Amino acid sequence: MRKLFICAVIITMAAGSAMALPSYSGLRGLNRVADARTSEKGFLSIGLFTFLGISPDERTAVISGETTNVTDTEYSGTGFFALGYGISDRFEIGANVSYLMNQLAREDEGSRLDITGDWEGDDGFSEAGLALKYTFNPNSESAWFGIKPWANFSVYQGGDNRYIYNGDGWDGIWHLDQPMFQLRRPMINSGSMSYGGDFLTSFNLKPLVLHANLGYHMFSQDFEFTDSRYDASGNVVATEEVDMTVDDPVLRIAGGIEYPAGTTTLFAEVEWRRFLDREFEDGNGKRFDDCIQIAPGARFDFNGFAMDITGSYCLSDFDPEFNDLGHRYFQAGQTLTEEERARYAPFPGGYFPEYGLGINLMYTADLNAHPSILNGTVSDEVTGEPLVAEISFPDSDADAVFSNTNGAYSAQLSSGEHSVLVTAEGYITESTTIAAGSGETVTRYFQLMPVAGTVTGTVTDAATGNPVQASISSSAGEVTTGNDGQYSMECPAGEITLLAKSDGYSNQSRTVMVPAGDTAVQNFELSLSLSFENVYFDYDRYNIRPDAQVILNQIADILKSNPGTTVMITGNTDSDGTAEYNQELAEERAMAVRNYLISRGVTEAALETVSYGEEKPAVPNNSEENKALNRRAEFIILSTPVR
Repeated sequence: MRKLFICAVIITMAAGSAMALPSYSGLRGLNRVADARTSEKGFLSIGLFTFLGISPDERTAVISGETTNVTDTEYSGTGFFALGYGISDRFEIGANVSYLMNQLAREDEGSRLDITGDWEGDDGFSEAGLALKYTFNPNSESAWFGIKPWANFSVYQGGDNRYIYNGDGWDGIWHLDQPMFQLRRPMINSGSMSYGGDFLTSFNLKPLVLHANLGYHMFSQDFEFTDSRYDASGNVVATEEVDMTVDDPVLRIAGGIEYPAGTTTLFAEVEWRRFLDREFEDGNGKRFDDCIQIAPGARFDFNGFAMDITGSYCLSDFDPEFNDLGHRYFQAGQTLTEEERARYAPFPGGYFPEYGLGINLMYTADLNAHPSILNGTVSDEVTGEPLVAEISFPDSDADAVFSNTNGAYSAQLSSGEHSVLVTAEGYITESTTIAAGSGETVTRYFQLMPVAGTVTGTVTDAATGNPVQASISSSAGEVTTGNDGQYSMECPAGEITLLAKSDGYSNQSRTVMVPAGDTAVQNFELSLSLSFENVYFDYDRYNIRPDAQVILNQIADILKSNPGTTVMITGNTDSDGTAEYNQELAEERAMAVRNYLISRGVTEAALETVSYGEEKPAVPNNSEENKALNRRAEFIILSTPVR
């Protein structure tokens, strides 16, 4: 539990974000931890991983008949050459081959090195591995889940044997031509196949990315050697042929967390292995059936190339007595079964080194044939408005595309030169040639000139039918009618709005569809513009005076004769009194006029009111005569009926 707690704390505190580069297995990830995401489709990753573990371990040695403690240092070098390839957005395949080196440097104690020599060890290719990753939800933006089945195969090519042998002498523990099983990693190769599967999760916490791997692994190790029992003089007094296979089911939990900082990514990993068929405890609460390590590092990215500098530290205890395949019991005179020896077999792949340092070199290449991109907008050259247009490529297999309502378009093309045609209804087709390299994005903005059409018509008085001299304006320009009221205007094809204006008449607008290369007819009938006299009020009053009644009766008749006309009635006062009082008085005056007109048959919908109080005097309030002119109601024509 303590180790699991340490694991959780380390995962929480570490940080980093790695690019899509391979892990030891060849799959996308850090070093020991796989990312739940796959590499992008068509991406090939290559990695060369090197790691040197250093483990100073205290041992008991017999030197010149005396027992003493020595500290020997085990150097365990590991190299991986890994390949990874993104098959699709869900599948990724990885492969690796490992090269192992293990050397023991003995401490110089008395005449010990004269007997044993300085170094002992072996090296060689160890295993080849194949792994597959499947991501369940590759299009997620924050959380990914996947699985990773894998298998490793023996490819040992080293010395005479895949065990590390003591070949120089006897130091009280190891004997001539005996495997040095009390090392953390006494075997260059297991001699058999291993396999397993992991469940993968990754979470993008922005900027942190968190990974977790939960796996069940099955390792097999083949042991074939002669175990010898020695007397006090170093003579062999008994032997036993050992030929056995040890299967180890292992629960593996690993986690990683990443933090990107520009071209540098900081990361940390933690890995815990629990050997399910081992139950070792020394009586002091220390267990020897699992191992746990942490491994911080930094990744430096150089445009596809990357380099890792990593370290590691083992948090669990190593005891060589639980790693000697039962030799100490055989040396003590016991006869062991294969099951008993299996309990003390070295851990598959070796025990984690006490600490270590690694340097990795990686490269990711995009093997996809990337299309070129042509994008931009299409607009009306006259108005600048966006156009829906077809962009086609007559001399290639590229599909035609259409710009959207914002005029934007995007098309995928093969690299090279392409003829481009841009067509839109009512516009002159534009053609051009573009050249684009592989994966290049080319931007072109097209402005189409409208095909011209003509609008003609006559402007007349709506009441009399007589021609009216007027101006006709549109986005294409402005023309003036002759004395006969006739006009002619060249316009771009398509829908266009025309506005007819003449002094003394209300403006009139019409929308017409202009055919390309043809003529549309649009006539205008202008109504005389309406204007009404002001009505005035007595001082501090809002009643309708007799002179005002005459004006309002005329206004009522006009409004009833022109249904659809709307009028705004404004109430005004002079400056006598407070602003608040004058505002209320102005409202009363506007409402009095409105109510009078309604009483004369004008519809309520034709009348609106607004009150300005003393805010909008017609003349300065500097005399009684002027103040009388400011006590008024005015009329503003809001709309007139269109005929």
